Amino acid sequence: MALTTDYKTIPGLSANSTGLATSQFLFGKLASTAGKVILAGALNSTAIATPCVMGVIMNKPGANEEVEFAVSGIVKAMVATSTIIIGDPVGINSTSKGSEVAETDNLAFIGRALEASSAANDVITLLLLGQAQRF
Repeated sequence: MALTTDYKTIPGLSANSTGLATSQFLFGKLASTAGKVILAGALNSTAIATPCVMGVIMNKPGANEEVEFAVSGIVKAMVATSTIIIGDPVGINSTSKGSEVAETDNLAFIGRALEASSAANDVITLLLLGQAQRF
C-alpha cells in the first residue's frame, strides 16, 4: 500500500491550460511559462543536461488550477513496469511514469523505490530525491 509523508512542495504553481486532472502521481516539471507545471516526459542523459525542476503531481488539477507539486520526500508515484523492487533507482519514461533504471542504461534517476511494483500502472511509495541523479 503506497503512502506519502513529509514531502516538500513548491507553492503557487498551476496546471497548464489543458489541465492535469488525469495526471495524479505522474512525474511533472516546471514549464517554460512561469508558474506552470507540465508532464515531465522521459528523463535521460540528454534531459538531465537541461536544467529543470522535476517532481510528482500529487493532486488532480484542472486547467490553470493549483498543482500540489512534490519535489522531495516520501511520495506516491505511478510506475510503468512490474519489475521495480525495493531500493531500485527510479527514472521517468516517455509517458511520465516511473521506470527502473540501471547503471548500464546511461539514464538518470529521480528517486528510490520504497515499495515493489507488481504490475504496470501500480502506485508505489518512492523516496523523491529532490533532483535528478546520474549513476
